[in-house]
Amino acid sequence: MPEGLRKTVLEYLKSHNTMTLATTHDGVPWAATVFYANDGFTLYFLSNPEVCQHCFNIVHNPRVAIAIDEDYPLKGSSDWKKVRGIQMEGIAEMLTAREEINRAVRAYARKYPFTSAYLKSVFSFPLAKKLVAKLKFMAATENKFYKVVPTRVWFVDNEVSFEKRQEVDLEGE
Repeated sequence: MPEGLRKTVLEYLKSHNTMTLATTHDGVPWAATVFYANDGFTLYFLSNPEVCQHCFNIVHNPRVAIAIDEDYPLKGSSDWKKVRGIQMEGIAEMLTAREEINRAVRAYARKYPFTSAYLKSVFSFPLAKKLVAKLKFMAATENKFYKVVPTRVWFVDNEVSFEKRQEVDLEGE
């Protein structure tokens, strides 16, 4: 594995905000874009299990795929070299253990400080959910935290090589 690939991928995760989450149920694919925060390679996201198709799918099939990248405007024939991104396979689950929820809240609030009051009122003080309506950041109180633990991760960097992806060693260097 190229020197520093793990570090490069972790920095990429830290510097981006949205991921495309692909799920399936009964062979029918579904993709949704969600905000995420990471703790190492573990990704956390918020979703409403009462209304989101990807939450329903995760209950029935926890295997997911993720893509994190940017939209690259084409200005010339060499713009394909700018393409970079992460592809991931993993196992997703809704968090239920208090310790894991607290870890997700910390990661999310660190990345998105404006969500801090919402997260504390919904996840730390569940009886204060009525106060959420007064916050600047609005989101459903039915939201739950989910995590994706990767089983395989690849990094695509067309400046290194066109159409070649490098697999990341998740066990460490």
